[in-house]
Amino acid sequence: MAALAASRRLLLLLLRPEPEPCLRSRALNPYSAGRARRAGGVRRAPPLVSCRRGFSDEGGAYAAKSNAPDEQFLRLSLDEGEGDGVVRGISESVVKDAKKSAIELLAVRAFSVSELRKKLCAKNYSVDTVDTVIADFKARGLLNDSYYAESFSRSRWQSSTWGPRRIKQALRQKGVPDAEVDQATRSVFQDDRGDEDQASHGLSEASMDHLLVQAAKQWVRGSSLPLEKRRARIVRWLQYRGFSWGVTNSIIRKLEAQHPP
Repeated sequence: MAALAASRRLLLLLLRPEPEPCLRSRALNPYSAGRARRAGGVRRAPPLVSCRRGFSDEGGAYAAKSNAPDEQFLRLSLDEGEGDGVVRGISESVVKDAKKSAIELLAVRAFSVSELRKKLCAKNYSVDTVDTVIADFKARGLLNDSYYAESFSRSRWQSSTWGPRRIKQALRQKGVPDAEVDQATRSVFQDDRGDEDQASHGLSEASMDHLLVQAAKQWVRGSSLPLEKRRARIVRWLQYRGFSWGVTNSIIRKLEAQHPP
């Protein structure tokens, strides 16, 4: 333990950033040559002023270099005998902290692999650390793009009546691979029956019935409008949710048959 503590103290000394003079120091602290002559003829350099958070040193300041050095730098900075142990301890601590951050994020909502990777990188974890966390979470089933894509698709379909096209667009923006995206939308919108609606529109009979019920609510709300405006309103509603023209035309025909003018 004593050796580890000594190693860490040495590491802190080695990691202390070098002064980085701020280029704005002269502008912020104008120095008068005449004042220097009155002070005894010795012109001293003006105190530096930090433009961002750094370390002060006897009235001067400098900007600190951010970001912890990588493992290769640490190994070169320490003696060969103790470097591996210190680096290993630091790496394990950083990975543990990154896992904690990932769990806190997943406790709020589900994430795709790509989304979680971006979130962790935004917290300034190294690429190696993030890769380690992602691999561990995938192995333990905490991250799975297939499950995520299907859950997202089903939720948007049932709660917001999103169609396949809009769901696919949203999943791709979240970094979900195309194979998982296609499989998820097939699972939600199609079945094994292979009926006529599914063959022509890519939606099962059950999906078309569900969509017709939701569209009928919109059709009734526009009952006071002229027929053409009611049609245009339903077209916009369906197109915005990502349904094809074939599905849109089929739904409008069924609505007009069920609700004649």
